[in-house]
Amino acid sequence: MHRKSLFFICTLCIVAGVWLAVSCASGKAAAPVTAENAFAYTPVVPDAVNNYPEEPMGGKSALDYLKSEKISAGWNAGNTLEAFRSAIDEDGDLVAVSGEIIYWGNPKLSQELFNGIKAAGFNIVRIPITWMGGIGSAPDYHINEVFIKRIAEVVGYAKNAGLKVIINLHHDGATDSKAGDQGWLSIRKASRNKDNFNLITTQYIRVWKQIANYFKNYGDWLIFESFNELHDGNWGSGGQPGFFITLLKWNQFFVDTVRATGGNNESRYLLVAAYCNDRNQLLSSGFILPNDTAPDKLMVSFHYYDPYEFGIQGSKPSWGSPADKQKVDADFAPVKAKFVDNNVPVIIGECGAVMQLYPDDPAKEQQARQSRREYMPYVFGAAKKYGMVPVYWDNGGVTGTGEKFGLIDRRNGKPNSPESDTLIKLMINAVK
Repeated sequence: MHRKSLFFICTLCIVAGVWLAVSCASGKAAAPVTAENAFAYTPVVPDAVNNYPEEPMGGKSALDYLKSEKISAGWNAGNTLEAFRSAIDEDGDLVAVSGEIIYWGNPKLSQELFNGIKAAGFNIVRIPITWMGGIGSAPDYHINEVFIKRIAEVVGYAKNAGLKVIINLHHDGATDSKAGDQGWLSIRKASRNKDNFNLITTQYIRVWKQIANYFKNYGDWLIFESFNELHDGNWGSGGQPGFFITLLKWNQFFVDTVRATGGNNESRYLLVAAYCNDRNQLLSSGFILPNDTAPDKLMVSFHYYDPYEFGIQGSKPSWGSPADKQKVDADFAPVKAKFVDNNVPVIIGECGAVMQLYPDDPAKEQQARQSRREYMPYVFGAAKKYGMVPVYWDNGGVTGTGEKFGLIDRRNGKPNSPESDTLIKLMINAVK
């Protein structure tokens, strides 16, 4: 979350050329980093595997799985397990500490919440997770056992409610254009030289190996997502050629690392994305799917808040003209043609529109509310039309100056207002 990047087409040849120039600045080619030589140790994995019986896997293609399970609409548990606060350590370096309760204002996730999500009509949840506050130092980058057990507990809430689940690395890749890199998974830093690339990639692989090992017995209802909205801090820049080859490599290492852990991970559904989870980047010739030893088990993702002024900024109260609706169709149709029509399912991992408030202009506020009631069901309906699964971004926000995406009361799992109740019903009805 929370902005969209502009269209940028970058061919793989150009990307590779730039990356080669960076890697070979010293006159020697960089030693390749692979899942094998970057992860030359076996992590100490808590006892989740031994205490969690191996569940059966259905063996279906990812597209057939979504269809057969009637997965049609999702919800994000935003601004909770991916929340982090910045701090300065004793050496004066910027660090980030993950949290769940106090940092971004939402209460702890509960079984009651996920029961409510299921009752509202959603059938898949995305649980964004920022791991960096729970990762130890090099070379092992050991994940704090209390933290990962809490993740497992929350994932269990969702499963108990009858929901499918996506977990990821979220703000581990957070980059701010003003403050620099807040997360360790910096695509800007990794693309600068081979040493940075090798160091960051090693941590990326080792973190994912621990996560994959911990959850390896879980069934195919649990989906892994490689990362979230990697970018260089300039949301509208479209990125630089060197970033794209780094991202493609990380997607490949993600797939290789998960598959190498064995068990159910050999055929688990995996979700990958393009630069900044941008739709145009996904469609560009610079994006290619990773190679995979498990046929037809990959999914792709993009995020959708278009138009920005209406979806995120909240400065445009009107939406719903024929041209507005045609734009959504024009955005979704080529994604279907490139992926869905070729047996690769698409998850719209985040979508939504902020609640706009105009306290000095009741008429404009009413217009914004009505526009939101038109926009969200149209986006959900268009997703269904083009064979994709929309996942609403709910950050719990309903007051203050931040982005107000909140629809569900986190304390009880019910809509937080009659208006939210109406909007949720419109969204769910649109995908039936």
